[in-house]
Amino acid sequence: EYARGLVKNRLRRDLLLEADSDVWVLTETHDELALTEAYVPVRSSAQPSRPGSRWVTVWSRLPILEIAATVDPSRTAAALLDTPSGPLLVYGTVMPWHADAGPDGTAKNWSEHHRVIPEQGAEWLRLLAAYPGARLCVAGDLNTTIDARGYGTRRGRELLAAALDAADLACLTHGDAPQVDHPRPFIDHVCVSRDVAAGAKIVAAWGGTRDGIKLSDHGGVVVEVPGLSTPPRLD
Repeated sequence: EYARGLVKNRLRRDLLLEADSDVWVLTETHDELALTEAYVPVRSSAQPSRPGSRWVTVWSRLPILEIAATVDPSRTAAALLDTPSGPLLVYGTVMPWHADAGPDGTAKNWSEHHRVIPEQGAEWLRLLAAYPGARLCVAGDLNTTIDARGYGTRRGRELLAAALDAADLACLTHGDAPQVDHPRPFIDHVCVSRDVAAGAKIVAAWGGTRDGIKLSDHGGVVVEVPGLSTPPRLD
């Protein structure tokens, strides 16, 4: 909800810092929701109708090797990060929701969702080709559950499954993943290259309300990926 309100932003920031993550992908956020100086932001372009508002901001306390250009800089942001296991490309996104009317305002329900998934999937492959040897993390508001239940459409889930498979990505927040303190199946997801997905797990999750105060219309999730903390083998 574009991180409005000074008091709520303090609570949001405290919640994020408490989770102690190396990388955050925040969606529907605002420049006023800033983390500590230990983190560097990589932002999508500002929303013209909402000064300071962004679809996506990637915050990293891992070294940023390069900011990667994306086809849709308003909806996505990407950065190449340095990890102990080698370079990691983090791609933050907000995919269209069911009533997204598209650039011209005439798109039917879910049609933009179905259009953008393969478009972004093709970009994941282009970025992997542009940064050979890098792992990939796609994270953000994908606006669908990753199973046959909940929010989304069958076609959307099939398109997303095909895109993830083509990029060799494993979704760590699928429908069978433990929800922890999250009240319903995730539509905000974290997907990582399959070769580092083994042993990865959800370590924190929460709904949009904390101590009776609504901080967001979405929940949050934190995953731990031990494979990214392991130096690559030299043989």
